Amino acid sequence: MKIINPLYDKAFKYLMENNKFAKKVLSVILDVEVEEVSLENQETVLPSDMRRLTLFRLDFKAVIKEVDGSKKTVLIELQKSKFPTDIQRFRNYLGANYMAKPKEKNLAEERPYEYQTAYPIIAIYILGYPLDDLPYMAVTVNRDITNSVSKEKIHVKSFFIEHLTHQSHIIQIRRLPEERRTRLENFLVLFNQAWCTEEAYILDLQDIPEEFSEMAKYLQGPLMDEEFRRKLEAEEEIDIIFDEQEAKYLKKIAEAEKREQEALKTKQEAEKREQLEKSQKEEERKQKQALAIKLATYMKLNGASAEEIGKETGLSPEKIIGL
Repeated sequence: MKIINPLYDKAFKYLMENNKFAKKVLSVILDVEVEEVSLENQETVLPSDMRRLTLFRLDFKAVIKEVDGSKKTVLIELQKSKFPTDIQRFRNYLGANYMAKPKEKNLAEERPYEYQTAYPIIAIYILGYPLDDLPYMAVTVNRDITNSVSKEKIHVKSFFIEHLTHQSHIIQIRRLPEERRTRLENFLVLFNQAWCTEEAYILDLQDIPEEFSEMAKYLQGPLMDEEFRRKLEAEEEIDIIFDEQEAKYLKKIAEAEKREQEALKTKQEAEKREQLEKSQKEEERKQKQALAIKLATYMKLNGASAEEIGKETGLSPEKIIGL
């Protein structure tokens, strides 16, 4: 079955704008039951020295059901990137959600501003590239609360901790294993880049887990939409341009680093030669001094005057007297 590649921003947005599938995707990734979900902000374009492209982000407000049966409203910050990008941009997005936005009230009231209700934040990062220092397909970074005195883990529910720390989920699409055992791995089959066709924005699924067959069929629909395909093609063209520009940029960096290393090596070699020359001169001076003393001692033993010895050896009168 051929589907649009959900690693592409346009395709992923199409999937997540479907409330039914958005709940299912978030439930699988978070490994909890998501009962309600509403899409908030859309993707945002960030300025960059290298490009002005979309770093894909979707914000959801969701009601999740926890293991103990309680329900909690959370903000889900989902970011997706096909390329290794500056982590600072991920931090900027996350920071924006921590900033409370003031809501104006009647200025005649005692408190002119009221801050909106804050919700705990859960961050999801879907990466289209592998992280060298994280050799796992998916990891969950959760909050552990430790008593700083006894060093024991404690289990408490704290409003302060809930709202000022956050849980994170990091997924590396290109680390999907061939053998799939979990629900998450089965879901990520829909992202399997090994099944890219000649048109990279189309995947030719060779194996579709039954649970996600309806989702796959939904992703098949836009292939018949000419305008949708053109937008995917445009996104791919932009990616190709970025790849080429990035390659040139990285080449320039590598060349600059090589020149810097060569300059440093030349400088180190020059300093080494200078040090060697100094050592050789010092050694020659010591040898010359030793020969002069030896000759002066011989001349003194044979009755030569200090003046004669000094003239012959260059030693000072004090040095000659001390022999």
